[in-house]
Amino acid sequence: MKKVSFIVLNMVLMAGVSGVAGAAGTYYNTGTYQQRYGTNNDGGYYNSYGAGRPSALPTQTQSRAVQKTQSQRTSVSNNQKQGLQIGADLTHQMAGWKFDMKTAGSSLHYDDLRWNVVGANAVYYFGDSLPMQFKVGANYGVQFGESAMFDDDLTTDNIWEAFYINVGTEKELAETATPAVSIGNSKDGKQYGFNAAFGFTDLFDMGRVKVTPSIGYRYFRYELETKKNKGLAINVFNSPTYVNCVDVQAGEIECTPFIGFADSDGKLIGYSGFQVGTDRYLEQNPDGSYIILNDPSAAQLSAGDTFYYEQSGVSHKYETEWAGPYLALDMEYAIDNANIVNAGVEFGLPVYKSTGDQPYRFDWLHSPSVEDKGDFGDAYHLGLNAMWSTSISEGIMLSLGMT
Repeated sequence: MKKVSFIVLNMVLMAGVSGVAGAAGTYYNTGTYQQRYGTNNDGGYYNSYGAGRPSALPTQTQSRAVQKTQSQRTSVSNNQKQGLQIGADLTHQMAGWKFDMKTAGSSLHYDDLRWNVVGANAVYYFGDSLPMQFKVGANYGVQFGESAMFDDDLTTDNIWEAFYINVGTEKELAETATPAVSIGNSKDGKQYGFNAAFGFTDLFDMGRVKVTPSIGYRYFRYELETKKNKGLAINVFNSPTYVNCVDVQAGEIECTPFIGFADSDGKLIGYSGFQVGTDRYLEQNPDGSYIILNDPSAAQLSAGDTFYYEQSGVSHKYETEWAGPYLALDMEYAIDNANIVNAGVEFGLPVYKSTGDQPYRFDWLHSPSVEDKGDFGDAYHLGLNAMWSTSISEGIMLSLGMT
């Protein structure tokens, strides 16, 4: 089976809480934490990196506040990034999921997944004498609204299967296919995540940009279910003698669904709307894999595997896990005293496993019905992020970012 893909677009909008971004998380406090580095409590820094973002002050004290800010900057630059800082966030995520099956030829995909995710994060700075840091984070997400799931056996290249039929006294190579597609509803999915990283705080600068490299470990798991699945399957048959796939115009081929008429002896006397000689008949394979006539002892009509179906319960259930190490670079740029931009890049080599169960498939095993997995080096993940933050007032910050 091909690899499982999962892509996340992360949009963050926060006010009055600590912001979290960065490859393993870039953290901001509410201003109170670093006020102790100033000369008094009139000002402070919303940026946990001490980049110089004072809290808003009354207009009549603006001149005095600027002087204090300079004093605080000097103090913070000598003592910045020390101790423990804690943050939390609420994010809305958009994602896609796809599972391609090589042998069965199915393509399973959710194209419009959405999640509401709550996260908690903490970072501990060892201080100036030891410019290192340790970060941990965890999140829990719930699927937002409903998403459509497509079980596509229609667009695959493996749709046709070959077998032999009897035409008089000769055998003839024929082909058959059962193109099918179903659509179901998915909701109440869950996701879980955890990450930890060790980094070297502001190890080097690129102009005014401070860069922190780190190495970490990330774990991510999610669960998806589909209910109310409805589908349609059409059995199509084609051979040199019995042709029901016609090239109606350049680039368009139409195939009539299989319909077979048999006499009391089980010989095919009519097929897909036209008559054939009674000396021509179709047989099922010895292994019974293709049944043309259900009961050859009586006259009957067979439509093959052409049917419509509904599955009200859980028709598809999937669980996917990614876990492995990563390398990251977090970058910070202070625009001015009230605005800061953070960005990060992360590259990891996770081990992954995805399993699925389709309870209505009586011909498949269950728990799991399908499986895809990869060892270390079989997959990679690439993370990019950016966040802009601005101080609105004392203790309130607005952050907007994308991951």
